[in-house]
Amino acid sequence: MRFNNMIYFSRRRLNAFFPERAARRMPVLSAEVDLQVATVAVSPAPPRNPTESELHRLRQVRRQLERESSYFHAPGLAVGEWIVFDLEMGWSTSHEDSKLPDFDDVVFFIGSLRGERTLDGTPVDLMLCGSTEHLLKKTATAGRMGSGTQWLHDLVLKINDADGNGLTGIPEMLTAAALAVPRVNRPDQVARWVFDIAKGHHAPQHRARVHGLARVDLHIPESEFQPRLIVATPLYVHDASKKPARWMTRLRLHRDLYRRHRRSIWQWRPDLPPRDRGRLYCPPGQAEAAEASE
Repeated sequence: MRFNNMIYFSRRRLNAFFPERAARRMPVLSAEVDLQVATVAVSPAPPRNPTESELHRLRQVRRQLERESSYFHAPGLAVGEWIVFDLEMGWSTSHEDSKLPDFDDVVFFIGSLRGERTLDGTPVDLMLCGSTEHLLKKTATAGRMGSGTQWLHDLVLKINDADGNGLTGIPEMLTAAALAVPRVNRPDQVARWVFDIAKGHHAPQHRARVHGLARVDLHIPESEFQPRLIVATPLYVHDASKKPARWMTRLRLHRDLYRRHRRSIWQWRPDLPPRDRGRLYCPPGQAEAAEASE
């Protein structure tokens, strides 16, 4: 499989869960020389896009997990389980409710699968949450996450920190004891609120058929009015759509927007406060390249 149009790639998660095997060291003869020389090693920042060796590891990981993991719409998913996804999703960046950072620090991928396409015949919603540190494409903001959503914002950042430290266990925030703590806004309510906000606020151009791998954070059962919701943190998200299919995706989005808002895709704008209108998250490498070209 070719990864030539990656949207999101977490190097931290790849190194934490699927570390590169250390090269076998050959014995080396060394001679000691009585010279005092000071050296300073400067390590360049790793590239945002995956390197050739990382792409090779991703292919190996995908082959392994395709045999061992479940589809995201499988019933009975457990926290910490790896899932494979391949569906149409929209994506946007966001920030915590209390303030506006210099740039958004979380990204959400939002998608739904109708009941006739799932294993048990019931519809399923999927929300992938990650840090914009791993976002590879310029993306329009969806504005603030909404009131009372601090729990989910903290979860995204703590999982990202855990990946950076090589911790692969289930985060303490997701243990049964932590989720059972009484609170005004329950985690399942927060996740559903953020899903509904992001679903209606992503830019139309940021929607495509995507596939990738993710690890389950929450599995929220269906309710009387809502389908079940899977919340997961992705390893990577790849744009798998072809150009004709991309146009079909936009036509379907145009139809859905017109049904909901009575406005065409060319007239539709997310209902955002003035400070967020037209604002884009631009990955650091792309921003520096844009400034250099000016």
